[in-house]
Amino acid sequence: MKIGILTFHRSINNGAFMQCYSLCKKLQADFPQHEISVIDYGMPKVDEALYPATLKQYIAGAATPKRKVHLALNLLKDPGILRRQREKNAAFASAVKQLPLSQKKIYSNDTKELFEYIDKSFDVVISGSDAVWNYTLRGFPNPYFLDEGIGAAKLSYAASCFGMNYEKIPESEAKKIKTIFDSYRFLGVRDSESEKFAKMTGTSVSPVHTCDPTVFLNVNELPVDKKLLERKLLDAGYDFDRETLCVMADDKLCSMVKEKFGRDYQIVSLFNYSKYADVNLYGINPFEWASVFGLFRLTITTYFHGTLLSLRNGTPAAVLALDTEYTRNHISKTMDFLTRVGLEKWYFTDIMSLGTGAEEILKKDRKEEIISAMNKEAESYNVFKECLKGILEE
Repeated sequence: MKIGILTFHRSINNGAFMQCYSLCKKLQADFPQHEISVIDYGMPKVDEALYPATLKQYIAGAATPKRKVHLALNLLKDPGILRRQREKNAAFASAVKQLPLSQKKIYSNDTKELFEYIDKSFDVVISGSDAVWNYTLRGFPNPYFLDEGIGAAKLSYAASCFGMNYEKIPESEAKKIKTIFDSYRFLGVRDSESEKFAKMTGTSVSPVHTCDPTVFLNVNELPVDKKLLERKLLDAGYDFDRETLCVMADDKLCSMVKEKFGRDYQIVSLFNYSKYADVNLYGINPFEWASVFGLFRLTITTYFHGTLLSLRNGTPAAVLALDTEYTRNHISKTMDFLTRVGLEKWYFTDIMSLGTGAEEILKKDRKEEIISAMNKEAESYNVFKECLKGILEE
């Protein structure tokens, strides 16, 4: 049978890519007799807004004149922004070749062609993982809500509405989403807020927690050329003889880490460029990114997948909470996850407490504790596996 996965596989985002790759590998291993494909779908308006690689795209991505001025000033302060974005784009374009992509590529802001293709080409379609239920940017109808008219068996895996104030959506949209969810065979959600969202629609299908796929990623079997990666690290100035702290955050947090820990540790900024880091790693591909966490003593981050991939490597993570309208009114996805694995003490609401907490984390080897917690969380995949197995045997 043909199984299609619809997710954010072309996002210039390491975590989004790796969750897709991990789910593909897991399904290929568990259902080798069936054909697994990533539906090669993307939306131009999303790429133009989030991943500008030219000056025209960069400025055009600003919604207001004030935002345009802000972006222009950033570019004057740091002319390398667009060059680094192009390097990231190239790294991701290369990595996408490792995915089992569908025969047809659809690049459109409309959903009609996508839904028709799914209906004709797949027996089963899985929406997720990641924040596929947040349609703030994509608009409604959201392509990642699988239309009730699709004849294939529909499931979601670790779907999330993170970042969307779902309680404020119009009643008409909630009713439409309910109708769609009612046609699903399985409704897998990644976090408690997404469970609340699904229940709010009034759907008759009960949402079930399923872990983000990066939780069960085998980091020891990634397609990484270790000698090439070592050369990239050396070229970036990485010192393999020094203990290292990783930072995935903005300059403000990296500055604090450098000031507090810079004498004893090498500071690496991963994915984002920071003038305060000893080493900047922004041009490595997603597989290399997922594997380098194993080199670090501690990851200090504001990123969800940065947290998960660090932990998957057995490296502890000190997480700084983001202060946004969404996180002020909802449980953040990272806090939700850390609570599930019993590591909520590594979540901090301000830089000062994070600095103190990081010192405490560094006092002890945590690898065995971390790997055990991740393996236990990974078991939540099994309920989805059994449901899919039943569908395929019908």
